[in-house]
Amino acid sequence: MVITRRAASRRPGPSRGRGVVAAGALALLLGACGGPVEVAAPALDAESAAACDELLGALPDDLAGLEPREVSPADAPARAWGEGLVLTCGVEEPPLFRELIAPSCDEIVGVGWFFPPAELESEDGPVTGTTIGYRPRVEVLVPDEYRGGVSFTALSELAAPITEHLELVQRCR
Repeated sequence: MVITRRAASRRPGPSRGRGVVAAGALALLLGACGGPVEVAAPALDAESAAACDELLGALPDDLAGLEPREVSPADAPARAWGEGLVLTCGVEEPPLFRELIAPSCDEIVGVGWFFPPAELESEDGPVTGTTIGYRPRVEVLVPDEYRGGVSFTALSELAAPITEHLELVQRCR
């Protein structure tokens, strides 16, 4: 699935909330300034921290043709590229996932992703994808300017490290 500005086939859903949008906007703003990209560092247990360390160590330096960026805090289980494309490992289940009657799961190169329907239907703004079925969960924030081909390439390139270093507990349905 390519994350496009318009996904008419999706059903409408409620917004994820101002906090997530504000966090994404902050990451994009900081990314545009050239400094480290601010990320929210999830609290991880020892097992999740070890899995995230393995995953982060296996991620490519460049992703979808985007150069790597520093993240802040530096010890966050996260990586960033370009102008704010951010991967965070060890995130909670997306708030809307359980609220939807039949949440969609889009598989990209064998990895299932959940995208909030309202974000996909919007023509503007970032889109947040969260792995479904892998532990620990991974979230990828895709800035507006990377929707489309860059997002598909990035998620495709992330598939191998995710499947090799994280535990599959349930396939995408």
